[in-house]
Amino acid sequence: MFIIKYIQDDANIYKISQMAAKAFKDERYSMKLAVSLEYEAIKGSLEYEKSILIGAFIEEECIGFIWAKFDYKDKEVKIYNLLVTENHRKKGIAKTLKREVEKWAQQMGAYSIVSTVHAHNENMIHINESMDYEVEKIIMRKKLF
Repeated sequence: MFIIKYIQDDANIYKISQMAAKAFKDERYSMKLAVSLEYEAIKGSLEYEKSILIGAFIEEECIGFIWAKFDYKDKEVKIYNLLVTENHRKKGIAKTLKREVEKWAQQMGAYSIVSTVHAHNENMIHINESMDYEVEKIIMRKKLF
């Protein structure tokens, strides 16, 4: 069974930055640079914005996380990253992390939560729909080269 922790310490922020960089890395950047960019984005967000980083852990191993920010202007919470390691998916971890963010969003006085999902990520689309998220818009892209 996993436990949920609210994360603010540098060691866990760095571990999560490594997880995120491996999963979301832009091919133009080295892994070291990708980890550094992710770390600085999360760390700065936690220090200077209303944001939250929550991890799912088995013992001391982080098996998933969610990072979200509260936008005062729009009165909404935006989920920036949600990741569960492949061998721990389909165990309710993503839903649990999203529910924690929903609780926090309500405490912040948010009117809504925004979650961007890649069109091919059928599992996340299913999770969001099962949690009453609605499709708001579809973004389409044409690559020119």
